[in-house]
Formats: sequence, C-alpha cells, structure tokens
Amino acid sequence: MISLIRLKHILAVARSGSFSIAAEDVCISQPALSRSIQAFEEEYGLRLFDRGKGGVTLTPAGKLAVEHARGLLASAGDLDRDMRRFGHGGAGRTGIGMGPLMASLLLPRLGVATLQRSPDVTFVTRIGSPDQMLEALLEGTIELIVGNSWQLSLVPGVTEESLGVLPLAIVVRREHPLAGRGKLAMQDLDGFPAAQAFDHATSSQPGASGAFVCENFAILRDVVLETGCTWLVSPALVGRELEEGRLVRLDVTDLPTAETQTNLIYLRGRTRSPASQWLAETLRTMVGEMASV
Repeated sequence: MISLIRLKHILAVARSGSFSIAAEDVCISQPALSRSIQAFEEEYGLRLFDRGKGGVTLTPAGKLAVEHARGLLASAGDLDRDMRRFGHGGAGRTGIGMGPLMASLLLPRLGVATLQRSPDVTFVTRIGSPDQMLEALLEGTIELIVGNSWQLSLVPGVTEESLGVLPLAIVVRREHPLAGRGKLAMQDLDGFPAAQAFDHATSSQPGASGAFVCENFAILRDVVLETGCTWLVSPALVGRELEEGRLVRLDVTDLPTAETQTNLIYLRGRTRSPASQWLAETLRTMVGEMASV
C-alpha cells in the first residue's frame, strides 16, 4: 500500500525543489527523506526526480505521482476531519422518522437546532406511522423513530424508550356551536365532523357525522379554523391560535384519550451515531417543555 507519509515527502521535495529544504519542512533528516523517496522509486521501478546542480526537477512519472498525491492527501485530510467531527456529532448522516403530530410539533425546531449545531450533518426525515417506518429502521435508513406504537415493542431487536407524555385536548374554532358551553360529554360532539391525521377504522369520537383526514397538521389546523370540525390535538401545536382566541379548548369530561405517550424507538445492540444520541437528548428536552403547555 502507498504510504501517505511518503506522498507528503514527495510533495515537499516537489514544492521546494530541494531535498534539504524539504527535509526541514517535514521535520526529518535529509538522509531519511532521501531513503523515503528512494523506497518509492524502487517500489515502482521509476525515477521521480532528476537531480542536478540547480536542484531537483520532476520527471514525467514524478508529475503523475504529485498529481495523484495531492488528491489523495486532500481526501485523507477530509476523512480525518470528518471522522473527528463525527465523533462529536458534527458530521455524517442520521435519519429520524416521526408521525404527523410529532413531525409538526418537533421537526421545525429540531431542524433549526441541528443545522445550527452541525451544518455538515445530513439530516434525513421520514413522516408516517411507526409501523410504516419500521422497514426503514431495520434496513438502517433511519436510526430513530419518534412515536407511540405498542406493536413495535413486540418486534425482535426493537427497543422503546419513553420521551415523555404530551397532553391532548379537543379544540374547535371560536365560532363553533360547542365553544363556551362549559362541561361537555363525548356524546355532545355527535354530529360534528372530526379532523384527524389517520383514517381510523372506528372514530375516536362516536357519533361523528364524518371526518376530514389529512396527515398534514398545518392543513388540519386551517380546516378546523374555517369549519365545524372538532380536533383532538396537542395544545402545544396550536398554542398561538389558543392564545389569540381563534381556537378554544372544549372541556370534555369523559374524553377517552387525554394524553399521548411519546417514545423513542431504535434497534437494540446497534451502535448509534453521536448525532443520533444528541438528537435523542434534544427531543427529550423538547417533549418535556411541551408537556407543560
């Protein structure tokens, strides 16, 4: 194998045109430098430098060696820097999958935080149900899934770790007939369509006349603001609309789902990148902050 050190020696001689100056540049003795160059020449049976009274000049073989040496040493330098940055989560590639709610809540802030901290990291995101993203996790396209799916805990080799619990509430627009009515029961929601991210086989709101199903929570929010839809959502996602009064919470006393458990899902026994470990800690902090909203 070609020695990178010998390539550095070749470039030093080519750059300075002198073995003595090159030896000083690379901090070795001139005889040691000469032996290094000679070993390279003997390995390939050619001469790299013509030696004369005015110094040394490159032979055609030497020019070819110098051309490749520059590229190889530059690549080796890039590899060294990237590996050092990777060890601190500052380079490389990591992927994360989320459900639509978690993506709407977390991805904007997470994307900004990631790019500000490690702009050289390639950050790949997938949005869908945890079951849909399981294949990507198993094949290594993503390292983490953020969601809540008890079925995944049954998959061999998959580990779930709690990030926290997010409260849920049913919200409607300010002009909705149910707004301001005080305490309600689930049956009071009968006859009003539900806004939801997935087409559930059975609606979480019995008696609902219909549903608007869309995985994009920004679109769901806009629809709820303009229609009579009821929406089971995390208050953290619509904090501004609630503060401005454009959306209001309904006080549903028998709401069957008042919170959602948020888990971090990853493969047991697989070495995770430093970037993914930083992501996990950042997500835990974010979910903790949103749990108090």
